[in-house]
Amino acid sequence: MSWKQTTLGEFVSLQRGYDLPDRDRRTGNVPVYGSAGITGYHNIARAKGPGVTVGRSGASFGEVNFSPIDYWPHNAVLFVTDFHGNDERFAYYLLKHIDFDNYNSGSAQPSLNRNYIYAIPVIVPPLPVQHKIAAVLSAYDDLIEINKHRIRILEQMAQSVYSEWFGSVDAKSLPEGWDVAKLSDLVETQYGYTESANEIEVGPKFVRGMDINKNSYIKWNEVPYCPISKDELPKYKLSVWDILVIRMADPGKAGIVEKEIDAVFASYLIRLKIKSPKLSPYFLFYFLLSNRYKDYITGASTGTTRKSASAGVITDIDIFIPPDHLRQKFEDHISFLRQLLNNLLDKNVNLRQTCDLLLQRLMSGEVDVSEMEIV
Repeated sequence: MSWKQTTLGEFVSLQRGYDLPDRDRRTGNVPVYGSAGITGYHNIARAKGPGVTVGRSGASFGEVNFSPIDYWPHNAVLFVTDFHGNDERFAYYLLKHIDFDNYNSGSAQPSLNRNYIYAIPVIVPPLPVQHKIAAVLSAYDDLIEINKHRIRILEQMAQSVYSEWFGSVDAKSLPEGWDVAKLSDLVETQYGYTESANEIEVGPKFVRGMDINKNSYIKWNEVPYCPISKDELPKYKLSVWDILVIRMADPGKAGIVEKEIDAVFASYLIRLKIKSPKLSPYFLFYFLLSNRYKDYITGASTGTTRKSASAGVITDIDIFIPPDHLRQKFEDHISFLRQLLNNLLDKNVNLRQTCDLLLQRLMSGEVDVSEMEIV
């Protein structure tokens, strides 16, 4: 069965999404798709699922997302209104295969114009081949989603362990054998390096606030790079068990370095290095993730439109320290959970790289899909 040379406009029809204020993205169970994916939920759907969106402006310009159910396409996206009889999932992968950076029609910021991209040439296989390609690639995506679910469970388990073991301790009823100290007396602090991030490998990885403010782990494959001189590199180079805390915009959000990597940290971050044997890395990290610390930093941060906290403020809190044997038991338990979590992160990186490479080869017809097994 031969593949057909056509254009994107003949393959699918696209339309700009609909306005929806932030306040209306907080209720209901209908996903709202912005340029970077789901940005909230509403009680009304404006498009039938399965559906495909393409980020048409902003930082996620050109990002393609798939909705298996009815959804609301936000005005930051173009969405498919007609698949013209093609497999919806295959259309998602075909659009992911297109480098939309080459079709930017904006000036001040990147922008996609549907009329401009309709002329993009595409090669489309017959429908049975579309189904098989979509099934093969979806199998990889499904494995990645399963691993993401497991990662979320491991995150919840680790935070639950901290909460159950230490969450109810307070200064008025400190258990026997416990101690209390200012965090500032137990750690050294350092502000990060000022430079611009670069997607090209011009130096070490460059960890920013956005790399640690959403998860309890760092997705190193998504962290950009930055140039830095050999003289300054030792001062800002990250080491295993360094803890990073955001000081601007999302003050108090924390991340931890769990493996050897060539990386430095940005100026909006503060590095905490443990200098006392009373603390251990995961115990300190999960203390920073605790509700008690979150409440403290919320009240201590300054600024109205943009919150901030200095190194002094970030560490100006009493921390309740358990006996060494209990803290070590916690450290061992969490280390096991975090090892499982990081193994899943590495598996997902490998799966994504394999899937992306396969996507390129399948969409070009380089790989004969008829002989492929679905993973």
